[in-house]
Amino acid sequence: MNLILFTSSFPYVRGGDANFLNVEVQHLVKEFDRVIVVPEFIKASKLPEHAALEVDTGYAELLASRSILDLSQLAFSSQILPYGYGEPNFPRLSFTAWRRLIAFCGKAELVRRWTLDFLRKQNLNPEECIFYTYWFDNAAAGIGMVKKDHPRLRLVSRAHNYDLYEEQYYDPPFFPCRNFTLNLVDRLFLCSFDGVEYMRAKYPQHVSRYQTSLLGVKDPGFITEASTDGVFRIVSCSFLRPEKRVDLLLEAFSLASRMRPGQRMEWRHIGNGEERAQLQKKADNILLESAKAFFIEYIDNRALMGFYRKNPVDVFVNVSRTEGIPVSIMEASSCGIPVVATAVGGNAEIVSEQNGILLDKDPSLDEIASAIFRMIDGPKESSKKRFGGRNVWKTQYNAHLNFLDFAQTLKHIRLRD
Repeated sequence: MNLILFTSSFPYVRGGDANFLNVEVQHLVKEFDRVIVVPEFIKASKLPEHAALEVDTGYAELLASRSILDLSQLAFSSQILPYGYGEPNFPRLSFTAWRRLIAFCGKAELVRRWTLDFLRKQNLNPEECIFYTYWFDNAAAGIGMVKKDHPRLRLVSRAHNYDLYEEQYYDPPFFPCRNFTLNLVDRLFLCSFDGVEYMRAKYPQHVSRYQTSLLGVKDPGFITEASTDGVFRIVSCSFLRPEKRVDLLLEAFSLASRMRPGQRMEWRHIGNGEERAQLQKKADNILLESAKAFFIEYIDNRALMGFYRKNPVDVFVNVSRTEGIPVSIMEASSCGIPVVATAVGGNAEIVSEQNGILLDKDPSLDEIASAIFRMIDGPKESSKKRFGGRNVWKTQYNAHLNFLDFAQTLKHIRLRD
């Protein structure tokens, strides 16, 4: 049995889908005769060592060769476009919506054509294949259209965040061809229970296709120590994008430092983005001498675990406006680091009084500062939250257990036929 996995950039680029797929594919290759990875982009980076993986760059090369005009022409020649603008939630009077729809349909048609050619060149029997798209986007729509030629082809997809929560990411709030694509997937795996509830409320007619499949991280093999030198240490980790609200966290950290000028505090934010230098400059200008902020470039999981092993951390903070279930919180919990996070998306599933503090979805600066003070003032409570976080990881976000179950579920979907 063959698994064809469509990704954004895995296995070429660090971060993104590689955060989970580096571990997940170790289980997939044990369950399937062949695992062929088809990335959409092949940006510069060294391939990780997955000896049993096959990587086909044909689609990425084909997409890179096509102009916006080419993709627009493909959209208008495709069967999917009329379905897209015929969906009841499509905002027909919005130029932005039309542009998004045409781009989506053009890529979906390109995926459809490439997939048919791929099956022929590889001499693959569709009845012995399961296609799996890591993101619920144009790749899922394009492969789904191949079912017209190969009705027994099986297609599953994961959905996470940007490819799920329409209102949080898009203006106007719609995701192209959602009903059309849902009709074609055999199963849609959501990475949180909140994701399942969102889809049930938004698209109840497809409820039988939804299933929760939690992601996970590996056991780091240690619990991060708390600070013992009088410095309170905070860590956050995300790309520097507006929805992550790192600027809000900086303002709250500054407020906390002014409210307790005698308390030494350090905050390290790990993650790339155009605003990194600007945020560092602002922090240097507004913070008291007793408080330090450091904006650090992205580091991969191995380097992050090395940091957590060697350095004390007192709390991990996430104040995002929208989330699935962040890998960063899973990583912190696996190391026993207490977490403060906003009650958005799947955050409420991984953060509770057991392992941290859940903030309002739109917290004030005072609320964030108060949560920091609660961690500073309650060392015994924080110690309990360390063991609580470790237990949350062990029971819900253990990569070995979750990805083994997922790989076996994929295999059974094909074997049921």
